[in-house]
Amino acid sequence: MSKELMYILITKMHLRLNQLIEEKNYNLLDEEVLHYSQRLDKVLSRFNKIVNQDANSGLNSCEVKNVTKCAI
Repeated sequence: MSKELMYILITKMHLRLNQLIEEKNYNLLDEEVLHYSQRLDKVLSRFNKIVNQDANSGLNSCEVKNVTKCAI
């Protein structure tokens, strides 16, 4: 999966998690919130591995900063 598609996926998942938290009245211990949060964590971990591999192979720091902004 390309990094651009990963940016989109992470952004959509983050927005969905925020929406879910609001729907559950900010109960962060709700089972559905915890499950979705764990899914997002897995995606972020995989993305982090990709970015670190690219950083080791010549990705400049400006691109890494843009990746962080997109994931937020």
